[in-house]
Amino acid sequence: MKWLERHRIFLYQNYLLYGIAFLLPCAPRLAPLLIAAFGVLSIYAIVRGYSRVQMSEIAVLMMIYFGLHLVGMLYTDNQARGWFDLEVKLSFIAFPVAFTGFKFLNKTNFDNTLRAFLYGTLVAGVFCLLQSTYTVLIEGKPYYYFLTSRFSVIIHQSYFSMYMIFAILILAYLEWPLFRHRNRWRNALNALLLTFYTTCVVLGGSKIGMLSWLAIMGWLTWALVREFQNKWIPIVGLIIISSLIGIIFQSAPLLQKRIMNVLKIAQGQNVAPDSAESTAVRTLVYSSSWNLIADQPWYGQGTGDFQDALDIEYTKKGYEVAAARHLNAHNLFLQSWISLGIPGLMTISGIFLLLFQRAFRKRNYLFLGFALLFLLISLTESSLNMQAGVVFFAFFAILFARRTPNRQNGGKTGNDQ
Repeated sequence: MKWLERHRIFLYQNYLLYGIAFLLPCAPRLAPLLIAAFGVLSIYAIVRGYSRVQMSEIAVLMMIYFGLHLVGMLYTDNQARGWFDLEVKLSFIAFPVAFTGFKFLNKTNFDNTLRAFLYGTLVAGVFCLLQSTYTVLIEGKPYYYFLTSRFSVIIHQSYFSMYMIFAILILAYLEWPLFRHRNRWRNALNALLLTFYTTCVVLGGSKIGMLSWLAIMGWLTWALVREFQNKWIPIVGLIIISSLIGIIFQSAPLLQKRIMNVLKIAQGQNVAPDSAESTAVRTLVYSSSWNLIADQPWYGQGTGDFQDALDIEYTKKGYEVAAARHLNAHNLFLQSWISLGIPGLMTISGIFLLLFQRAFRKRNYLFLGFALLFLLISLTESSLNMQAGVVFFAFFAILFARRTPNRQNGGKTGNDQ
C-alpha cells in the first residue's frame, strides 16, 4: 500500500510533530491524541524495518526517572496520589517510546516544528488577549482581568510565560538577526512579534517569568550588539520594550504589589506563618522542605506520600496557608528529593547536566536557551508535577537531543549529530 510506504510514514510523523508543537500552547488537551498516533507510526516504522531503534541518553534518563516513580509506589501509602503523579509524568515514557522509530526528513522539518510552536503561542496569546478584552470592555469587569491567571486562562501563568519566552527564542533562531533583513516589513513584523510576546509575559504576571525574560532579553541584546555595526540599535530597542513594560506596571497596581512583595522578602523581612502572599509562602515551603529532607530516609517519602509529609510539616510549624492549600515544594529538585530521595535528585540533576553538556558541545544556542529557561522555572515551581511542564519538557528535550543543529550566534546551520 503506497500510503504506508517508508517515505510516507516519515512524512506523516513530521506532520503529527507539527500538530503536537502547535497544540501544546493553545490546545494542550488535544495533544495526547497526536502523540499516540505519532507513537503508533514510530513502532510501525521499526516493525517494517523503515527505521532502526534510536534512543538518546536524555530519553534513557527520563525513563529511569519515571521508573523511580514506579519503585516509589512500593513504599507509598497514598496510592491514589501516587497513581495520579504517574499519570502526569507519562510523557517521560510516551515521548522516548514515540521517538524511537522517527527521523527527520530534512532540516526544514525541524524548523517547521519550531515554527508550529511559534504559531501556537501566537494563537494562545491572541486568544487570552481577546477573552480579557471581552471580559473587561463588554462585561465590565475590573482591569485586573487582563492580569495573571485571569489573563492566562489556557495554562498556569508561569508555564504560559515560559512558552512565550521560548517563542521569543525560536523567533530569534528562525529570523536571526531579527532586524537586518532587506525586507523592512519583515523586520517590522519581527519587532511586533517580539513586543507582543513580551506583553503576554508581563500580563501573565509570573515573577519567575519576568526574571527569565530579563535573562533571555539580556542575552539576545548582547548577541545583537555583536551583530550590528551600529551598536545603539539593539540597546535602544531593549530600552523601548522595557519602557513599555514600565508603562504596564505603572498602570497596574496589582503587578506593582507583586514585585514589591518580592523585594521585601529579598531584603530579609520576616515572613508571618499565616502569610498568603505567594513569594512569602514559598519561603515557608522551602524551609519546611529542607527540614523534611534532613529527617527523611535516603530513598525519600514515596511517589504518593510527598504531599502528606509536607502537610504534616506545615501543620507542625503553624504554616496555615501552606497546609490548607496543600502546596508542593515549588522547586523541582527539592520535590524530587522529597519524593524519591537521593536517587531522584541525582537523576533529575543528571538530565539537566546532560542537556547543558550537549547544548554547549554542539554550540546550539536555542537548545541552551531551552535548558536555561526550564531550569529557571524549576527553581520556583515543581515543574514536572503539571502536564504543562512535563509535556513541554519531554517533547523539546528529546527533540533537541535527536537533532541538534549547530547555529553560532544565529548563523547558518551546520551538520546534524
